[in-house]
Amino acid sequence: MNSTAKNILKIMRLLAWIAFIGLLIKAGAIIMSYGISTNNPEAAKDLYKGMDLSRYEAYNFVQYTIIVMYYVIMYLMQAYIALFGAKLLSSINIEKPFSAEVVQLLHKISYTILGVGILAILHNVHVGIINANAGIEAELIAGEFIFLAGLVYVLAQLFKKGAVMQAENDLTV
Repeated sequence: MNSTAKNILKIMRLLAWIAFIGLLIKAGAIIMSYGISTNNPEAAKDLYKGMDLSRYEAYNFVQYTIIVMYYVIMYLMQAYIALFGAKLLSSINIEKPFSAEVVQLLHKISYTILGVGILAILHNVHVGIINANAGIEAELIAGEFIFLAGLVYVLAQLFKKGAVMQAENDLTV
């Protein structure tokens, strides 16, 4: 493996770890802000970096709590994806990239991304129902996660086929 590819893998692994830590901090900050907002409703106006959920908090505290939990769980799942990405970048071997471990990690990543997509859809339906009942303008989460999960799943299947072909090739040589 040439030094450029090694350096790129190291940089990507570092970025994956930074993303992992950043997403955990984001989830923790939302949890802390939520805890503060339980005693001080004004804190819901700027829950995290401009995230204004005060309308939901004023409407119904239980609905507000559920919406906050959607965000926390989503960021934790994204951190989980970043962790799998870091493990993937650590375990990949450029000379023989097709291995059962890489396939397994790609499958875990695709399933977790699918989970994030389903969670985003649940959130969007939930705030849509609140919008219909209370007239609160819904803040939707983008739904591109389903497409990304499918793309990673296809890559996992390609790597699975590559691992089988590589194993066959190793046996014939």
